[in-house]
Amino acid sequence: MNNKKLGFLPGYVSWLTIVLALITIITFFAISNPRMQYATRMGFGGGMVEYSDVGLVPPSAGGGVIMMEDGVMNKMVSPDYYPYPYPYPNPEVPVTDSREFLKIYYNASMQTRDVPALTRRVETTVRGYGGRIDNESSAEKYGYVSFALPQAKYDAFRTELESFVNGRFLKVNISSQNLLSQKVSIEEQQKQADSALADYKTARQKLISAHTSAVQSLQAKINDVNTSADEKLLFEQQLIKENSSYTRNLANADANIKYAQDWVKGVQTQDATLLANVATVNGTVSIQWISLWDMILVYLPGLWIPTIFAILTILSFINDRRRLGIR
Repeated sequence: MNNKKLGFLPGYVSWLTIVLALITIITFFAISNPRMQYATRMGFGGGMVEYSDVGLVPPSAGGGVIMMEDGVMNKMVSPDYYPYPYPYPNPEVPVTDSREFLKIYYNASMQTRDVPALTRRVETTVRGYGGRIDNESSAEKYGYVSFALPQAKYDAFRTELESFVNGRFLKVNISSQNLLSQKVSIEEQQKQADSALADYKTARQKLISAHTSAVQSLQAKINDVNTSADEKLLFEQQLIKENSSYTRNLANADANIKYAQDWVKGVQTQDATLLANVATVNGTVSIQWISLWDMILVYLPGLWIPTIFAILTILSFINDRRRLGIR
C-alpha cells in the first residue's frame, strides 16, 4: 500500500495502522466508561451464580412491584407463604429432627438476541413439565415469565431451561426454606385437636350415662307404690329438671364436639396446604436483549479488546517499517 505523508505522521505509516490505532483509542475510552463498566460487572458476564440459603424468606412468583435497576426490570415481590396464625409461636425444632420440607424459589435471568422467541420457548417448557404460567410479558428487548412447577419435575425442567443460552448469558438465583417448624407446629395442633375431640366425646358419653342413670332412678321412685303423692310430685319435678338440664348440656356437648371436629379439619387443611406448597416450585425467568457489542464484552471483558487492537496496531506499524526497509 502506497501512503502519502500525513503532516505529523511519518510517510511509512499505513492507513491500516492509523485505523487500528484509532480503533484502539475508541475501544479504550468505550471500555473505560464508568456506566459501561457497571453494566458489565453487574450483568451476565460472570456466568452462573447459585445461592441456597435455608431459612431465608425469598421472593416468589406472587404479586409485587417492578423496579428498574440500570435499565433492567427486576420484579420485587413478597413471599406467597406465611406461617398460619397459630395460637402460639412456632416451636424450636430440635436438631435430632432431620426432616426437610424445603420450599424452593427459582429465578433465572437470560440474555439473548431474540427475546420474543426465547420467552415463548420458556413458556412452552414450563407447560411441558406440568407447570402453570402465573404472569407473562414479552417485548422486543425484555421478556418475563413467572410460573409454578411440580417439585418432582424441577430438576429435569431446570436442566432443560438452563441449556437455552450459554452459561455466560445466564444468571441463576435459587433460595430454599425449610418449613419444618411450621410442620411441627401443625403436628402439635393436630395432637391438641385430636385430644380435645376425644375429651369432648368422652364427656358427652359420661353426660348420657349420668342422665340415663338419674332418669332410671327417678322413674323407679315415681313408679314405686310406696311413694307418697307428695314425694311422687317432687320426683316428677326433679325428672323434668333433669331432662331440661340434660337437653341443654347435650347441646353444649355437641357444640364442643363440632368445634373440635372443625379444629381437626382446619389443622388437616393447614397440613395439606403446607405440603402442597412444598411440592410446588415458584420461579421467574427474565429475558433481556443483548447487543453484539455487549456479547463481545462478555467474551472479552475488561481491556482485552483495546489491548488486542493495540497489539495489531504495533504489528502493523512494524510491518510498515519492514516493508520500507526501515529498522
